[in-house]
Amino acid sequence: MPAKRKSNPPAAEDIGSDPPLSAKLPSRVSLVDQTIRVIQQLIETQTWSDTLPSEEDLRAQLGISRVTLRKALTELIAQGWLLQGGRGQRHHIADSVHQSRAIRPTIDGVVCLSPFTELSLSWTTRIIFDEIRKSLLARECPMEFLNRPSLWRGNPTNRLAQITTRPDVSGWILFRASPLIQRWFQENRLPCVVLGPCHEGVTLPSIEIDNAALGRHLAAEATRLGHHHIAYIVFDPSVASSLSTIQGLRELKPTDGTTGKVTVINDDATLAGLRKSLHHVMAQPDPPTLVMVTQADQALPTMGILRELNLEIPHDVSLVVRDHEPFLDRCVPELTRYTFDWLRFGRNVAKTLDSIIKGGHQKASRHVLLPVFIPGKSLVHRRTPEA
Repeated sequence: MPAKRKSNPPAAEDIGSDPPLSAKLPSRVSLVDQTIRVIQQLIETQTWSDTLPSEEDLRAQLGISRVTLRKALTELIAQGWLLQGGRGQRHHIADSVHQSRAIRPTIDGVVCLSPFTELSLSWTTRIIFDEIRKSLLARECPMEFLNRPSLWRGNPTNRLAQITTRPDVSGWILFRASPLIQRWFQENRLPCVVLGPCHEGVTLPSIEIDNAALGRHLAAEATRLGHHHIAYIVFDPSVASSLSTIQGLRELKPTDGTTGKVTVINDDATLAGLRKSLHHVMAQPDPPTLVMVTQADQALPTMGILRELNLEIPHDVSLVVRDHEPFLDRCVPELTRYTFDWLRFGRNVAKTLDSIIKGGHQKASRHVLLPVFIPGKSLVHRRTPEA
């Protein structure tokens, strides 16, 4: 079970060790710099042959604004990566880049399959992927981030068969993979690592946070503090990590004779949808007195909507965040949350995949990192109606 953070930092090898997270993490880079890096990587992996897609297509693929994209393209032109296209014309990849690619020896790399663009991921998830990329490059193995949302719709068998025939790929990383995708990789015995837990019946190598233990820990804290109804807000309840968290939360066993209850709220990623769901749940005869959000960016809208309902945190409702982000350190009240060592997670992914590729075989292995509980001030004793 996750342990409470103590005032003295744990040893360096401990998961989620302190001093403060900001001291351990790379400095922030601007969205323009990240866009430049992603476009350079796509050029180097020969995703485009001579010209880039149109600015509108690029903007949609990368999930960024037109202003950000144009600043990045201007800098890439200045650096000699691209040639300026005329009005309405696409930008060309510079001849010097073509020559560099031609003389560079081909190195089999790793591809990460994802339903999301890399720039649309949370900041901490991008930190993990940066560490994976850095660790793989140290092993002379480049990593490509492949955003293919169509694999998450319907039966992906034919599309996976086409994608995985690439001769320049030696291994795969499966991010937020559906049960169908995981089972397909298992049946075809392709070298891969799952980021997060495997779905039921799948025994692929995986690196994951023990979200079931996290759920059990919060259930125990909720019991200790007199809560018997927890609402869990999640973008996709079918994701394996969410299923594990829900499994742990359902071990809520109040000691006052009441029955523990867990309500799962499916966040459709719109403010209107979240508001409607929270209004409905909080209007129940026995509303939740503890709300947990999955991602940090759900915390602030949740706090605002509860305030609209004249519910104060933590006086009326306790709030817990499952996946910590550094910006939460400046929230008032300080939010109760869980964290882990993001850099160690990334290094473990690279090390496991490298071992699979070099070993020529894939054995089931499950590397589990324990989360660390940061008490904060938003989880308190349930207020009784008389209070």
